[in-house]
Amino acid sequence: MTRFYNKMTHNTLHRIFFLLITFVLFSGFSFAEKITDRDFGFSLDIPEGFEIADYTQDGMSYVFSHPNLPVTLVMKITEEPDAKTSAEVLKKNLTKLSATGDTDSFLWNKAECGISTFTMTLDDNYFGWAVTAPLREKNYYVLLLCYAPEAQRACEQFIISTVNSLCINDEFYNTPGIITSYAFPPEGRKAISLNIGGKQIKTSVDKSDEDAAKFVVDLEYAVLTLYGKHKLWKEAWQRYYRMIYRDNAGRIQQSAADIYKALYPELKKSYPHDADIKYAQALLSWVQTFSYERAKSKNESDFTSLPGVLCGKGNDCDSRSMLISALINYTGIDTAILISQEYSHAVVVTDIPAPGQTYTMENGREYLIGETTAKVTWGMISQDHADRTKWIPVTFNE
Repeated sequence: MTRFYNKMTHNTLHRIFFLLITFVLFSGFSFAEKITDRDFGFSLDIPEGFEIADYTQDGMSYVFSHPNLPVTLVMKITEEPDAKTSAEVLKKNLTKLSATGDTDSFLWNKAECGISTFTMTLDDNYFGWAVTAPLREKNYYVLLLCYAPEAQRACEQFIISTVNSLCINDEFYNTPGIITSYAFPPEGRKAISLNIGGKQIKTSVDKSDEDAAKFVVDLEYAVLTLYGKHKLWKEAWQRYYRMIYRDNAGRIQQSAADIYKALYPELKKSYPHDADIKYAQALLSWVQTFSYERAKSKNESDFTSLPGVLCGKGNDCDSRSMLISALINYTGIDTAILISQEYSHAVVVTDIPAPGQTYTMENGREYLIGETTAKVTWGMISQDHADRTKWIPVTFNE
């Protein structure tokens, strides 16, 4: 088992051993966890159920298949010292497969990346999406190819969701994905005004944000519906919200900053020891005044995107809970949501020490519960929603 012994560190060799052991142990089982490469600094949060179909002995390439869908994912780390662009790397690898399609180059999270839709013929005719992005190790790139038989075009949303889950830098983890960033480039700022506790706050979102965020909500809902009776339905539900948060939270960072600057300093001055909970309460009381709206069809998601909420669209408990999570997470205080199939409800939870009802998170800490639909304070929850075993936590900070 070798991988460029003269170039790679001992830690990298240890990583190969660990990955191979992990993949051997889980080969034939369904993935429900994020794939992380700590040496090269990238990760994938792919839909549940993918299995290892093949890999190279040097630990640089993996092929994943899905037992329920005719979708294949290829993940490859490649060293390309002579390449001038990511798009060049992508074209080179697609050519090796005799694949055809347009390849483009664009900037994503400060990195020049390549993207392509392609068709190819192997044992069948296939179509798919492919991307390349530079890694933190000089001259190394990650290449993703995800494809399905040409006759299975209905798999395209699943393919896009898979590729769009790539992250090449933890600094940009909660930002729009590689495909949505390409498909919805910035169009300029759109001014909006928010009234929080009687204070008018001017902020803005990009003109493309509402459409882009809704695209992600619809995309991930289409993927989620495939898992209604799947054994990993719970994990799929958690991923659904993670994928929306990763995209939407990044789109409202300017608003998070503007709201914080408008409210927090005054609260800190008036309540030096309780400013965090006072700020959280101001946000909770604000969202409790929002107009209620749910989808008219079961074929649509009930979730209103975060840019949509800020622009005045009607919304429900999960949108409100995620909005508060994004705004409080901006301050550095870990905040998450709880979802419940039995209760058909969502609440927000935050790591702020204060009296009231709490939920024990996986890290062992007690997070304070916030109800976004009834006009109550933090730490209060309806008695008929109080069974902690009925709630599923969804965390957003890596």
